[in-house]
Amino acid sequence: MALKTTDLDKLKHQTTNVYEIVAAMSRRAKEINEQNRAELEEQLLPFKSRTRNPTDETEADRVFPEQVAISVKYEKMSKPTQLSIDELADQKYTFYYSDLPARRK
Repeated sequence: MALKTTDLDKLKHQTTNVYEIVAAMSRRAKEINEQNRAELEEQLLPFKSRTRNPTDETEADRVFPEQVAISVKYEKMSKPTQLSIDELADQKYTFYYSDLPARRK
């Protein structure tokens, strides 16, 4: 998938600090990636049990067509970074700072 450029000025609706925007998008991209990974592992779980406990020797090295189709589907999905950028541009999430206690000297 080709890299898509993003105009950060269009994303400054929450703050003027570009670093904050990039940090928020990075955190959201990690969340999306974790969700996708958990979903993929859940869908591939039946195939892992078949290869760990094969009924015969030929099944141990077998690659299942369904497994390949699931993997190809996830490879063709948009990347988590691009999804987080699009979500922030569409204002589907916001970010804020939690109140941190003052440091003691």
